[in-house]
Amino acid sequence: MNINDYSTKVKNLADALASIKATIDDEDLMAVTLNGLGKDYSQFHTSIVVQETFPDFQDLVTLFISEEMKIVGISSNGGSQENAFYSNTNTSRNRGGKTSFRS
Repeated sequence: MNINDYSTKVKNLADALASIKATIDDEDLMAVTLNGLGKDYSQFHTSIVVQETFPDFQDLVTLFISEEMKIVGISSNGGSQENAFYSNTNTSRNRGGKTSFRS
């Protein structure tokens, strides 16, 4: 489930609770939303909970979508950041002490 669908589901549940006069405050809504994220969002989760003030729900959804785009972008390019790091650190010395890079 993508972040947009997930946040819509959470918001619909909060609205359903409100319709029966069982309101949920913003902090609880944020906690429920953040705790429902998968392990791919653990760094994002931490970055939100350590803030002095929480963003409102709509701002949080905007941040979610931005984070999802980063995660999807990293996984869709085959982990090129990890490959680039590996190729830059995987060096060998030739005769004369010159360094050559292998890809």
